Parts: sequence; structure tokens; C-alpha cells
Amino acid sequence: MKKKEFNKGQNGQSMIIIAISIVAIIGFVGLTVDVGRLFIAYGNLRKAVDAGALAAAAQFREGRGESDLLSAAKDAMSLNGVNPTTITIEVCDYSLPPAQRDPLLCTEPKKKLVRVNATGSLDMTFLNVVGVHTITLSSSSISEAASMDVVLVIDISESMAWDAPEGSSMRDPHQCNDPSAYPGSEDAGEYAEFPNGFPGECHPFEEVKHSASAFVKRVLDKEPGDEEDRLAIVTFANGWSGDVNMGTHYRTSGWTNDQDTALDIIKNLTIFDPGVCKDSLGNIVTYYGPCRNYDSDGNFLGLYCYSCIDSGDLSALTSTNIGGGLRKGGQMFAYQTREDSLWVVILLTDGMANATDIDVSDDIEDFSTYPLGYCPNDWTFPLCQDENVTTRHAGSLASYDADDYARDMANFVGCYPEDQAAACGSIQGQGAVIFTIGLGNGVLDTSNEVNGQPYGTNLLRYIAAVGYDGDPASDPCTGYYDNEEEWKTWCGNYYFSPEGQQLLSVFENIASRIFTRLSR
Repeated sequence: MKKKEFNKGQNGQSMIIIAISIVAIIGFVGLTVDVGRLFIAYGNLRKAVDAGALAAAAQFREGRGESDLLSAAKDAMSLNGVNPTTITIEVCDYSLPPAQRDPLLCTEPKKKLVRVNATGSLDMTFLNVVGVHTITLSSSSISEAASMDVVLVIDISESMAWDAPEGSSMRDPHQCNDPSAYPGSEDAGEYAEFPNGFPGECHPFEEVKHSASAFVKRVLDKEPGDEEDRLAIVTFANGWSGDVNMGTHYRTSGWTNDQDTALDIIKNLTIFDPGVCKDSLGNIVTYYGPCRNYDSDGNFLGLYCYSCIDSGDLSALTSTNIGGGLRKGGQMFAYQTREDSLWVVILLTDGMANATDIDVSDDIEDFSTYPLGYCPNDWTFPLCQDENVTTRHAGSLASYDADDYARDMANFVGCYPEDQAAACGSIQGQGAVIFTIGLGNGVLDTSNEVNGQPYGTNLLRYIAAVGYDGDPASDPCTGYYDNEEEWKTWCGNYYFSPEGQQLLSVFENIASRIFTRLSR
């Protein structure tokens, strides 16, 4: 058999094929490795840009300039381990004609939007072999300093003057509401001239107004024509009076985006101030509902109620309609609705629920329609609710009380309108975020409570739990119910302020939590 001779030319061709194959393999390996590095680097850049956009939006929320926004974005991206070659900040330029504005930043209705753009480069490793040395990466993110619809729901019951010492004339709501009540002032004058900037001298209510005003200045921080946020104010006392200073009422005419309007309303709020019981001749002047009672020397003795004594029913006397305040707060979101804004209700009270809205058939001057609202007829403290914070009664039962009503209205505000949690029952809510603030020792009262639990704190934590995630059964305060120190603990959306002076930090903390959210 004749041997086949090996051709030297074939040997050279094989070497070329092997060399090309090796280069191809290296290229594929390099492509695989470097593409993987590329995806990781791009993912890190995107996360860093998102963080930078959030940080910039937080500064934008505060009204800071572009340099501050840029600095915040750089710091946030650096903390995420990314230092891009270039970073730029963009916001809507309303000075441009509408046709030239960026539609993603200049929206209608107006929003607080910030775009962060970042560009960086990634050095290749294996792809250097085939001439690819670097690849440029770019990413952008739009963050929204959330446009907000905020409702302040404020307790104006007579206990908002109880920081004054017992026996002081400043416990008399009529006295402390007087614009001339500031120590040293000789006439009413204009409240802006007073050292504290507010009329009247009811405490802790003055601190409530001061802190709420500071919060308003943070929310409505632009001229009305440029302001993206809106605010409404509700005050609550009893559930039956048509007097805005005694009942449960809206204090703003719908939503307002005017800081001056909101501040003027808050500064001029007064606490629950019923009429005097008797005139100087001893004749009864205010028969139905509570009245201001004085001794023969004109010293304030507290509130009295002639119609309550004669009817045997105390439902006309009570003045903390927490459920009614929540109901009006929740109803605001159906007015000029903005689906894409952040809906927030902030409820502040210094006590427990002891009053409710009334039925259309209830009449203060007709004892046969009593009780007014949902108030089981019982003279045992606490009024208009039972002595067990763990009980929950259906609205169809005679035992349905002010605490039950307030919890149902919390569900109305905080539960989601669709796919609501099982604990929401059949109530379709607004899906609003709710923050609650308990002010002073009144919310810690446990008198006659069978479990030794505080009426006010327990209710406020329930309301805050609904407003935390739409689920009443999911309570971030679980584990903080064993003693008074734990009842005072801030948890979830619940806050406790021992005195009015601490309210500024409470409102500041709430503001910091609601101001920024990522939209894109």
C-alpha cells in the first residue's frame, strides 16, 4: 500500500486555522466576561442614579439651588460606590414658552420633578485584544419630591387650655381665646405684633398652632401660582354644633395652595368656647349643651350642662369627635381629586374619642332624639365609650360608641379602595397615609379600662396602623403596649408629644418622611 505524503502547505494552513480559532475563542471568552462586567456596571450605575435622583429631589423639596441638588446627587452616588465622569441636573424651566418645555419634567398639574443624568466609562479587559478599550455608559432617573394633598385634622376641645395651672383664668376658653390675652398686651391689636405671633394664650393650643404653621411653611413653600402641593384644615370638637369654633368643620374652602391663607386660618384658630351659663342677674343663658360656669366672684369653674342634667344624657357635653374629624379629612380627597398625588392626613388630639357626628334626626333641643350621635347612655367615665379598648361593636348595635366610630372612620381614610385588607371589613377607603399625634397625658388615661390600657393611645395607634399600610391588623407598634414608657414610644405612624414644645420635632419628622418618593 502506498503511503500518502504529508503536504507542508497543509501544515501551514492548519496552523493558521488553529491561530484563528484561538483568537476567536479568546474573543468569545472576552465578550462573555466583559459583557457580564458591562451589565453589572450598568446596573450599579442605574441604582446610583436612582439614589442620586432621590437625594436631589429631597433638596428640591427644600427649595435649594441647582448646586445643592448636584452636590446631593454626587454624594448619594458616591455612597453607592459609583463616581461617574459627568453628572447633570434638570428641572422644569417654566421661563420657557410651553412648546419648548420638557414634557417629562413640566407636567400639568405641576409636579416637583428632578432628572439626574450620569455618564461613565468602563475599561474592557479581554476585548482590548480586538481593539475595544472602553465603553461609555449613561443613565438617567426622574425623582419626584411628592406633590402632596395634606389634610390637617386638629383637636380644638376645651382641654387644649389645660396646660394652665388649675384656678388660672387661662383655663377659661373665653379668656385664653381673647386676642388680647398675651401677657402685657393692653388691647387686641394685630396678632402679628405679639411676641409669639399668635392671638390668644391657650396652652398647649398655642404650641399646636405654632408647630402646624411651621409645617405649613414647609409644605406650601412657593408662590400660589407655582405651588404643586395643596392643603386643607379640619378642626373637631363636638359633633352637633354648627358653630365652627365648637363643632367639627372644614376651615379651608376646599384645597388651598396659598401659604398666607393657610397660616392666617391656623393663627386665628380658637378652642371650644361655649356660651356663658348665666347672665349677671342669674338667668340661664345657655341651656342646651355645655356652658361656661362661674362662681359669684367671676372665677371660672369649668363647663356645665343644664340640658344634660334634665335629660339624663351626657352626649351633648362631650367635645372630642375624632371620628368626625377623620371623616371630613377623608372626604377631602373626593374633591378636585388628584390620583397621582400623595394623600396624607395628620391627626392631632390631646385625649380620647368621646363624641361623634350626629344622625340627621338628632336635635339638641329634642330630648327624645338623644343620645346625640353614637353615645351609649352611661354616666360612667369615659363618656360615650365602654371601658375596654379591645372591644369593637357593629354600627347597628346600641353599644356602638365613639371609639368604634373613630376606628371605622380610620378605615374609611386609610384602607385601600380595592383589594383592601381583611381587617378593613366592607369599608372601601381612600388609601391615604395617616399620621397620628397624641399630645400630653390625656391620651395616656387608663381610668376604668379593664385591661389597664390607655384609651387615647390605643385608638391613635390603631388609626396610625391603618394609615401605615392600609391594614388595621398590621401594627408597627406591636410590642410597645406594656407600660407608660412604651405607650409614649414613636412607632410606625404614631407620635407622642408630652408637651406642646415637642410638637415642632414631631411635625418635622413627619415632613421628612412624606416629602420624597421615586416616580421613575
